[in-house]
Amino acid sequence: MTQNHHVALISETIRALQRGAPITKELVLILLKPWPDLYRNAIAREGEDWINLLQAAAARIELDPDD
Repeated sequence: MTQNHHVALISETIRALQRGAPITKELVLILLKPWPDLYRNAIAREGEDWINLLQAAAARIELDPDD
């Protein structure tokens, strides 16, 4: 998955969570897999609590585009 595609999927997932759409934990974990700290936090959280983790992941991609 390209970085642009990864950011797009994260952004789409955040918007869906904000609308109250059901999002699976598996999807969130797949999106956060490159960041073990965020991944571990996502395991313990549910629903809207994932938004901050997803925002942090998107910011990391944008700050370090070579990863």
